[in-house]
Parts: sequence; C-alpha cells; structure tokens
Amino acid sequence: MQIKENRGYVILALEDFEYKQATALAYSIKIHNKDASVTLVTNYIDRVPEHFKEVFDHLIDLPYGYNPGTRTNDWQLYWCTPYTHNIVIDCASLVKENHDSIWEYLEDQCDIYLINECNNFRSMPVLNKTFKILEEYKFNPVYSHMFYFKHDTDTSLAFFKLADVFMQNWRGVFSHYFSKAHVPSAYDNDMMYSLLNTIILYEHPTLNNIIDTTNMPVTLTSGEIGKWNKWTDRLNIWNSENAKVKIQNYAVATNLYYREQEFLTEDIFNGHRDTYKATSKR
Repeated sequence: MQIKENRGYVILALEDFEYKQATALAYSIKIHNKDASVTLVTNYIDRVPEHFKEVFDHLIDLPYGYNPGTRTNDWQLYWCTPYTHNIVIDCASLVKENHDSIWEYLEDQCDIYLINECNNFRSMPVLNKTFKILEEYKFNPVYSHMFYFKHDTDTSLAFFKLADVFMQNWRGVFSHYFSKAHVPSAYDNDMMYSLLNTIILYEHPTLNNIIDTTNMPVTLTSGEIGKWNKWTDRLNIWNSENAKVKIQNYAVATNLYYREQEFLTEDIFNGHRDTYKATSKR
C-alpha cells in the first residue's frame, strides 16, 4: 500500500472557472495555514493553467474517468487522495482561519466529520429549508461544502463505496428515496451527503461546531435577503489589504462557501495571490 502524507486539503475542480476558484481557495488556505499541503484533483491536469499550478502540492487526475457535474465525482477522492487525514473543500470557497486545533480534534476523534450547521454572512445560524424536507423522510441532514475523512478506516471505506453507487446513479437514487414532488431537478450534493450520512453514519452522531462555515447559497434560499436569483445581486462585496473580504460590512473570519462565480472578482483573486506570495516568503 502506498505510504500517504499525514494530512492535507483536497479540492476537486473540473471546469475552467473552477480551476481559478480552486487556486484562490488554495491561496486562502496557505495564507492562514502556512505549512498546509493542498491537492487539486481534476479530470485533465494538462488543462490547468500553468500559473495556477504553483500553489498546489499535488495535482492528481481522477482515477476512474468522470461524470457530468463536478461533485458527482466526490466518491473517487478516497481512491486518489495522497493523505491519511483529509479536509475536502468545495472549490467555490475561501478559508479565513487557522485550522490547527480543528485538525488535532478531527484526527483524534473522527473517521468522518460532516457539518450539520452553518451561518449567514452576519455569523448567525441560518436555516436550510431543504433540511425540513430531509427530516420528514427521517434523514439526518448535513452540508457537503466542507468535510473531513480519515483514509483506510472501515467507516470511510463503506461511505465512499456507497457514494460510488449513489453518485453515479443519483437520479434513480433520489427518485427511490423521495416522492416526485421532492426529487431535485439537478444534482444536489447536500441531499446526497445527507442520505450517505444517515445510511452509513447512523451510529456516529454528528458533532456540532467543530468547523464554522458561512454558507451564502443557504443564506439566499432561507429568504433572509429577499428573493434574488443570486446573492451577489443583492449584497455588496468588499476586499482590502491582506486578502480580507467583507460581505456588506461583515468580515469573513472563518470558512466561506460562496458558490456564485461573480463573487470571485479579479481584485479578490489577485489579493489572495499577492498575499499568499508575500506570506510564503516570511
């Protein structure tokens, strides 16, 4: 068996715009976690622009081909990660905190850790309306934009083996478990992970507040900012020196999942790149 590095971050990106998002995320991780190892997993390494590659410690091709929809390929991460301890983060995210204490706790306590709470941009708890539907079906709802797993454990292996079958056949899976009125028209990764969480991790209660995240898609769907197609249509975004980011007048201080491509402006991307380069020289 190949010897793995101890710990690291895994980012999956398949589309051209996702490469830029993944690179900004890697910059943000290393700004606040200087010695972090970060891996980009993709479908064609040769498609990744050369000037994006420098921030990644590893670039790895998906081992078993790929399906449409980036996150439907999450199941392959177990078989291609170079790490024993893994934090997987959706590429449309930024990290704004140091994770040393989080790593220490997760490595000691968990085989898999999934988030079941998140905050809005004001750092207040936000309610995901989809969770109410999942609870009606007796599923334990979780978020999938950031999670931890330990490689080579029975629990993780079972989780990703079922993810293989479920993610590659997600339409049939959702139709089997939900009534027609609740089957999503497009792949929903939170719903998928909630199914996996309930089926595989039913004996492992989810621990609250280990990882704090700001989830902007849920902030939008919760109705807190009114009805808009995208949260970026309603809220102002500010960036300043040292890659600091604010939404309205609230500084992002933990882990941000933003999803919308419009969020990652050239100013925000360049600010993270320049801050990373300055930080890495210290």
